[in-house]
Formats: sequence, structure tokens, C-alpha cells
Amino acid sequence: MDYFRQGSASLAYGSHRIFLVGSILVSSGILLAAGGGSWDITNHLLNKPETFFAPPHLILYSGVGTSVVGAVMLLTSSRSIGRIAWPAKLALAGVALLVSAGPVDFAWHSAFGLDGLFSPPHFVLVSGMVATSLGGLTSMMYYRSMSLRGAERMRLHPALIVIAILPLWLALSGVVDMFTLPFSKTVYFNFDPNPAAAVAIASTAFPFVIAACLCGASALSGRRFGVMSLTGAAFVATGALTSILPSDSLHSTIPFYLLGMIPIVAADAVMSYRFWRPFGIPVYAAGAILGVTFFMLYYPLITHTYNEFIDINRLVWPSVTAEIYFEMMQTVYPLLIAPSAALGAVGAIAANKLGSERKIL
Repeated sequence: MDYFRQGSASLAYGSHRIFLVGSILVSSGILLAAGGGSWDITNHLLNKPETFFAPPHLILYSGVGTSVVGAVMLLTSSRSIGRIAWPAKLALAGVALLVSAGPVDFAWHSAFGLDGLFSPPHFVLVSGMVATSLGGLTSMMYYRSMSLRGAERMRLHPALIVIAILPLWLALSGVVDMFTLPFSKTVYFNFDPNPAAAVAIASTAFPFVIAACLCGASALSGRRFGVMSLTGAAFVATGALTSILPSDSLHSTIPFYLLGMIPIVAADAVMSYRFWRPFGIPVYAAGAILGVTFFMLYYPLITHTYNEFIDINRLVWPSVTAEIYFEMMQTVYPLLIAPSAALGAVGAIAANKLGSERKIL
């Protein structure tokens, strides 16, 4: 069934525009929330004093408020066709989780003080972020189908694709972080993952997520060169701002982190090169290239995941994070290249199928 096309052409022009603005606000809110959450993790590592009203939390819940406003706009605009569009329902379900996580998080802090990365309120919050970001993405795709003229379909602007894909990428990464980073042990609870399981999850989930999100961005643009690179650059910028810049000891490694853009641009070129498309090579090749970047793109936090498996007695203080990480680059990373390339190819194939005009619309 053509879920997007059905009834969408009936939207009035004004509702059409309101629906787009609502989609943008939903996704932008999750981008703020994910950025605040990443900054919050960094502050925990730096042992900075924290309360519920800490700056990262304020940014996070400002993002939640933005998504709520966007979801309401999706609701009111889609009702003009006599029913609520299903992307709007998905966004509403997500923001319901986000809003409910706030009081639970406040109560958790009040009862137990400092909380770990994996806690009941955080799990509800991250689940809501995934659902809401999916709602924002599918709402923009729904909006694209509103301007059908015969067999033609408008394309989303590259900036809109980035706004739609980046929050989903960050939210999915947050889910993986919860099950892989050893940051969930507190005075009252110990939710830290098993080190071996954490490494297995990180080594498979991260390559898949990277390739699926970036190849999905490329597919939504019609494989135009530049959109994948722009999305990757936005992710790298977010990581640098929230995970590296707050730590003075990591500033010297920023040039290394920025090098992660080279394989992303290369994969973008492979995907957009029309000569290879009939052979199906770009999807596999681009996915493999993107998959092997996971150890670089998730620096510096990924250092903690693999260190916990290799040497549980060695503490990763902020001042030695880079030293330990580059040691792993020589000893651990070579063993991860082949499996991460394979998982990246799988993620790219999945995104290519789901992002196909004929499959979804």
C-alpha cells in the first residue's frame, strides 16, 4: 500500500507548509536532545558537578520541548485531511515517551543522586528519541509526496535530509552506547554491560548504523554527490563539539578526528558515480568503506568500551584517553576491519532498499 501518497494530496497549501515546519521542529528537537545527552556523558567523564538543571540537561529538555511543538503542528496540519497521518502518530508516540522521561529523571536524581548512562529514565528517553526522530524523518518523506504532479515527485532539499537523518543517527548511536559503555555503575545500581557483549554489540551495531544512515541520506537525495558528505560532516561536528572540545586533554586530537571525513567523502563519490550503478557495486563498496570508519567516528567514547574488555584494571582517565585509543588503533582495530566492512555493506543494502522510492512510497 502507498502509505505516503494516500490522502496526502488533499492537504491544503497552508497545512502543507505547517506540516513541513512541524517535521523540521520534531527532528531539530531531537538533534538538540541528542547533543545535550552526548555533552552530559562527557561531563560525567570529567567529573563535573551535576544536578537535574545542569546545562546539558537544559539543552536536552529544550530539545524535547521543540519536538513537542513540532509534533503538535504535525497533528493539527494532518487533521485537515480528516485523519492523523501515520508519521504524525509516530512522532506523537515518541514525544509522549520524551515528556514522560522528564519527571521520571527528576525523581531518579532526587532519590539516587548521580545516575548512570543506562537507567530507567534514560532508557525511556532514548527510546522516545528514536521514535520521534523516525517520526520526523517519515514526516518529511510524507511531505515530499504531497506535491505529486503526475509521475513527478519533488526532492527534499539537502539541508532537510541532514536535519532528518542526523537526529536518527545520533539517537540510534545513543541506544548502542547504553548497551556498550561502562558508565552505568552507581552507588545504588550496577547496570554496566558485560565487556565481551559490549564489544560484540559495538563492533556490529555501529558499522551498520553508520552505513544505513549515510547511505539512506544518499538514497533520499537520488544519490546526488554531497548529501552523504554533508550528513557525515554534521555528525563529526556534533561529536567534536560534545565529546572532544569539552575535554582540554583531547584538543590536540581534533585533526585526527576530522580525518574521518575522508572515507565518507570517498563513499559518497562511489555512491554517486553512475557508471557502476548497473552492477550494484556502489552500495556494497560504499557500505564497506563507511563500516570501517566506526572506530574513528565514535572516538573518544569507544575507547572505554574496548578497554573494559582488554584490560578491566586500566582506568581511562581523560588525560590518557588518546594514548590508550591510539594504542588500540594498532592492536585492536586491524582485527575489526573485515567484520565492520561486512556489517557496513549490510547496512548500506538495507538503507538502499528502504530508501527506494518504489519500496516506501
